[in-house]
Amino acid sequence: MQQRFGLIAGAGRFPLIFAEEARAQGLFLVAIALKGIASPDIEGLASRVFWIEIGEFQKLIDMLKKEAVTEVIMAGKIPKTYLFSNAAFDERLLKTLKKIENNNDDSILLALVSELGSEGITVRDSTLYLNNLLIGGGVVTSDELDENEWRDARYGFQIAKQIAGLDIGQTVVVKNRAVLAVEAIEGTDEAIYRGGALGNGGVVVAKVSKPNQDKRFDMPVIGLNTINVMIKAGAKTLVVDAGKTIFLDKEKVISHARLSGVKIVAL
Repeated sequence: MQQRFGLIAGAGRFPLIFAEEARAQGLFLVAIALKGIASPDIEGLASRVFWIEIGEFQKLIDMLKKEAVTEVIMAGKIPKTYLFSNAAFDERLLKTLKKIENNNDDSILLALVSELGSEGITVRDSTLYLNNLLIGGGVVTSDELDENEWRDARYGFQIAKQIAGLDIGQTVVVKNRAVLAVEAIEGTDEAIYRGGALGNGGVVVAKVSKPNQDKRFDMPVIGLNTINVMIKAGAKTLVVDAGKTIFLDKEKVISHARLSGVKIVAL
């Protein structure tokens, strides 16, 4: 009998890549996909797919229990702006959110993990089966950074770590050792666009893990979309956390970055 495993799927390529690996591992993958957020491509990759609205937490739990799923991972972005939208949150989710002191990412996600655990559902590390996707250290692209780029990369990395430690965001944009943008509720892409505009291009983007990163959620992820956003913003260098950043579509990203003049370095 196939081992059953759950996937709570948000936006982007990460849930799809996990689903591909789960299939390769011979798992029976039950995906709970968020309507309007998760990619429709999950349909062709998971063994079974259920679509729910973002606020249907009890329905998510009921589906996992009905499918006899006791282990899940959470993968893919879920825009935090939904907290301030007109999205309908069910009673279970509202009660869960009322228990926390603030609406920082870790507070919300730890509360959700705890609720799932109370129902016999364990949330596993999001890197499960995917440790090979964690980025190594050093210059990832072939072009070496010049002295000023290195100074900005190290400065941005240091500032991003401090911001991440406060659970505000995990990305900052810098130029000439000045902070141009700090990621908050708007997300990474919008922070990069804002920083690129304020710096008139030529900026450095730092995207890091939190100092005490919980691998079950909110792991920093980079992929083709990251590079495309940087190109549009006029960003020239991306610095990330070595061994703590998930690198999707690695070969395609490196090729695209080199052709576009974007440098990637992991510290």
